Amino acid sequence: MPLEETAPDPVMPSVVTAAATRARQPYRHSRPVFDLRVRIQSEYARRLLRDREFRPAMHALYGIEVILHLVSDDDEAEQVETLIRARLEGLADELQREIARVQILLADRGLDKTRPRYTHPITATVHVASPAIALYANLIQELDRLLMGLDTLWLSGLLPSKERLAVAMRWRHRIGGAGQEFIGLHRRAYAAAERRGQRAAVDAAAREVVSVPEEEVLETDASDEDPPPADEPA
Repeated sequence: MPLEETAPDPVMPSVVTAAATRARQPYRHSRPVFDLRVRIQSEYARRLLRDREFRPAMHALYGIEVILHLVSDDDEAEQVETLIRARLEGLADELQREIARVQILLADRGLDKTRPRYTHPITATVHVASPAIALYANLIQELDRLLMGLDTLWLSGLLPSKERLAVAMRWRHRIGGAGQEFIGLHRRAYAAAERRGQRAAVDAAAREVVSVPEEEVLETDASDEDPPPADEPA
């Protein structure tokens, strides 16, 4: 008796295709992330967010952690992370002392509850994918707090323009300079990984770095590109 032909199972090709597609896709590690929404008001803190080093600094801080745990042992990775944390915490401690000094001046003059309104604040979403990124973002928020206090004193006629500008520029350069240090450290770590034949592993991990599409990073007013005041160099 001849064998009956069996119709192909219509479900099987789709199952095979789906399995093959899953097999081709690289594994994506599910990483913990805080979405930190920050609103920065004062000019020099605002510039730190708008300057080109902020995004590279965030990627560098995260990338350093990724590379270290791929190419270093746990002790080496912990030493570098401790140095980065000490650098950020040292800046934070100094900044807090400066804020405390300004707060005393404000309180002595009955201005501790007074703050100016700013014409062009910036709202930003920072994807906090490592403790170091949280510390760096917090520095910018605390700088904003300091500068708002200085602006209050200045607008009240209690602080010379020259001193206000000097403090703002000094802290902008210090925090931005720390970001540049991290970018340089990340480049050196990447070069070391490449020398050890780990470039492919590092590149694969780098694709996991959490970022925000460019158009979503900063939300500003339409007039946000106004030039800085004459007494404040760009």
